[in-house]
Amino acid sequence: MINLHNITKTYPDKTLFKALDLVIKKGSRVGLVGANGSGKTTLLRMIVGEEDIDKGQIQVDRKVSIGYLPQEITATSEDTILHEVLNVIPEVGELEIQIENLSLQIAEDSDNEQLLKRLGRIQDEFERLNGWSLESDAKKVLGGLGFTPEQMKIPLDQFSGGWRMRVALAKLLFKQPDILLLDEPTNHLDLASLIWLETFLKEWAGALVLISHDRTFLDKTITQIFEIDHMSIQIYAGNYSKFIEEKKLRIDQQLAAYRNQQKMIAETEQFIERFRYKDSKASQVQSRVKKLEKLEHILPPEGEQSRISVRIPQPGRSARIVAEFKGAAKSYGSLEVFYGLNLLLERGQKIGLVGPNGAGKSTLLKMLAQVEPLSGGKLNWGEGVKSAYFAQHQFESLPMEDTIYNLVSNENPKWIVTEVRTYLGSFLFSGETVNKKIKVLSGGEVSRLALAKMLSAPSDLILLDEPTNHLDMRSRDVVQEAISSYTGTMVCISHDRHFLNAVTNTIIEVDQGKIRIFPGNYEYYLWRKNQDQVEKSERPESVAKETSQKSANTDYHIRRKLSNRLKKLPILIKECEAALAKQESILNDPSLASEYEKIQSAIDEKDLLEVKYLELLEELETLRAGFS
Repeated sequence: MINLHNITKTYPDKTLFKALDLVIKKGSRVGLVGANGSGKTTLLRMIVGEEDIDKGQIQVDRKVSIGYLPQEITATSEDTILHEVLNVIPEVGELEIQIENLSLQIAEDSDNEQLLKRLGRIQDEFERLNGWSLESDAKKVLGGLGFTPEQMKIPLDQFSGGWRMRVALAKLLFKQPDILLLDEPTNHLDLASLIWLETFLKEWAGALVLISHDRTFLDKTITQIFEIDHMSIQIYAGNYSKFIEEKKLRIDQQLAAYRNQQKMIAETEQFIERFRYKDSKASQVQSRVKKLEKLEHILPPEGEQSRISVRIPQPGRSARIVAEFKGAAKSYGSLEVFYGLNLLLERGQKIGLVGPNGAGKSTLLKMLAQVEPLSGGKLNWGEGVKSAYFAQHQFESLPMEDTIYNLVSNENPKWIVTEVRTYLGSFLFSGETVNKKIKVLSGGEVSRLALAKMLSAPSDLILLDEPTNHLDMRSRDVVQEAISSYTGTMVCISHDRHFLNAVTNTIIEVDQGKIRIFPGNYEYYLWRKNQDQVEKSERPESVAKETSQKSANTDYHIRRKLSNRLKKLPILIKECEAALAKQESILNDPSLASEYEKIQSAIDEKDLLEVKYLELLEELETLRAGFS
């Protein structure tokens, strides 16, 4: 379908591609990956002719249609978004007008054979283009991307940039070109819309080239990875997880080959130096000199591949109850978002907020952050609890003229230079980069820096609204490790399922002003929701059996993990009981009655163990019910 031959692309400060050859075949499902600035977006722009090439050729097969979604959309229109989508197939509207005009003419001249034949031909073409169902199909696509029927009647220019991106995506999916080139299509989608798009693309019959930093999304939609590396492209079979495994294997092999070659070079140079002036060895010396001159040097793996350890300052032990909503309400005029909300946040909980777009997730987070006042009820805080809030648009609150170094240094005046640089290095800001002003950073770099600043000053409760948005894979790994190592309490909104799985131990579903709590990560939440659907189903036995089998196959890996957890829980409960007994023996020991610090420590530890004990019992009960 698309053939790139001997492509070279150079900018004043760097070369992106050199003698690049690449073929995108019919039916390919490609994930395009690489470091920031490696040329992923440039490659797509060159294919569609929006970026010039310095050398080489790009050939696209005749009659192959390409649909391209860039990262940013500026176009606007006074048309409704439904008409915007329908207008991508203008010939249908023209045929509809012709059918209407011909029908009027035939009504006046019903015996006109020429008019009847012409109407038949036009109706055949109309049906070939699915004219009768186009509006319904357009509404399905828009609905899948999060638009309500009422919103479909609103002009495009009344929507924000993120929603316009969704319309642009809807137009591409509706038109169904032969190949889709999608540059970060999930950036402006909520979780429900992302899952819908994932399902749509899995069933997509055309070719697909996708840039995305959502590894779960890549895993479920692509079968091949093109990695931009050293001005060329390395091809890997399989999804993103398979690529990570294969990439590690290749790096290990490259490192071994590099070390072997370096050893051989050192030994050869040592031989040359030792026998350089001995006539009897002159031919051997010359032979080895020529060998070194002709040697094709193996490069070591890039240093960026090495693992960075992220260490963040940890908060002290907070009150057991961190925060609690009692009968909380929130309204915007006549729109009631929450009423009678009761929610308890306990020390050590890592909560992920999920639910449909507009359900109130961000509102709930802002109520906790106290940037949105309650309309009723109470929000009570544990004694001495300190919270920090990470909003989506962090750049608005950062001093643009300040440098990266000064931002963190000013936040932690007691840190010496080495401490500041080491901390920033763990968040991928190193060398002279730390002296850059914030105003010149990319959106992803600003988000990463804002998070680094927030985590450098320990808080008992952190509130995160899409912390991985616009971050590349490397940055997401850093943020994920930082949050995973955080020992305080967290509430997070994210559409990155891999991130949610890694950092949460509780999922709260928000929908229609109500909440439902699931004691587990996002994977457990999906499994539990699926079990609920199966249990509520009233299908005939044969259909239910088939559905159950499909569900079992789909969720086997989830059930296996939960089954292992179910086996481990009784052991953890016994350990907890033993630890409780130990603290109780300290409290009941008369000889320790006057050692107040030890007694208080035992009381605190017992409180913590009791909370853990109850959580383990509740988890055991939940899992047993799920497997019964």
